Amino acid sequence: MLTETDLRLPDGRALHCYDTGPGDGADLVVVYHHGTPNVGPPPAPLVEAPAGRGIRWISYDRPGYGGSTRHPGRAVADAAADDAAVADAL
Repeated sequence: MLTETDLRLPDGRALHCYDTGPGDGADLVVVYHHGTPNVGPPPAPLVEAPAGRGIRWISYDRPGYGGSTRHPGRAVADAAADDAAVADAL
């Protein structure tokens, strides 16, 4: 099952996040980064495949895409801090 939530970052931006679960029971957590021009939800086969396998997919709309706030002047390396914030929150 895919759940969606909006995560507020310390700098005031919001990231629209996607999470397949299974929460604390996951043996493996995979962060999925969408490409341009897509938005963050992992493709349906990736959401369905981990069922019962202990795999948790998390993703988010990149800044300025989908439900996430723009991040003016962002660099590709800024994704690392966003990944950490999402991992800590979820």
